[in-house]
Amino acid sequence: MSIGEFANMTGLSVKALRHYDEKGVLSPAEVDAATGYRRYSEGQVRSGALVRAMRDAGLPLPAVAAAVRDGDAASALDEHRQRVLADRAREDAAFENARLVVSSFAAPVEVTERESHARPYVARALAVRTDGDHETDDEAANDLLMGLLADLRSDGLGPSGQFWTAVREGDAPDRAEVVCCWPTAEPAPDGWGGPGTVVGVLPERRELVATWRSATGGPLPEGSVHPAVVALFDAVAARGVAVSHDEVRQAVLGRDEHDHSVEVSVTIEQP
Repeated sequence: MSIGEFANMTGLSVKALRHYDEKGVLSPAEVDAATGYRRYSEGQVRSGALVRAMRDAGLPLPAVAAAVRDGDAASALDEHRQRVLADRAREDAAFENARLVVSSFAAPVEVTERESHARPYVARALAVRTDGDHETDDEAANDLLMGLLADLRSDGLGPSGQFWTAVREGDAPDRAEVVCCWPTAEPAPDGWGGPGTVVGVLPERRELVATWRSATGGPLPEGSVHPAVVALFDAVAARGVAVSHDEVRQAVLGRDEHDHSVEVSVTIEQP
């Protein structure tokens, strides 16, 4: 039968049939060497109808070609269905997480200014990938903090309060460093803690502080900027002050999963 007759019989357009021939999905039974005119056999109607059904179901051309070649359209459809369902589940999860981001940013965050005294501290840094596994990074940072805490206690240096963390740029665009800090009552000796340990002092300063509370903040989305950080930078922008992003400090106050606070601060003025 002619290409037009085959198109009418299978519901595939002439343009589509030419395309499928070029891609090796459904080749005609014969092609006139002089005119290039394509003709199809009656035995190809089944394949043509299956090609249309599979394309209507969204199967990509390589999968359709393989199904026609192997005579197994059912398996091709089942495999595609599983991929579609998996993609749909990921999209649904991403949508729900995005809605959670929106609602978390709308939750109340208290923003204040405070005067803070100079504070000695010790710190160690953890190199991370910005596109890495955040849960694994959190565990590694916790291990680093606990190791630093043990060293402080063994030398009788404290700590004198709650730890905090800061994030600074790494040595590549997709790298960063999480700086894990413990405050000490007195400055640690120079060189304390060995290579990779920083002994420093946060100078006297005026800070901008954003405080998020679990009791009013609601559930947090995965992989998003913390609402306290967003609120802090909103406040920085509103005040028109210049800050160093490397100096943004984050601390968790309280250990109860349902009753704790996240405090994010940055220096906005030094004497």
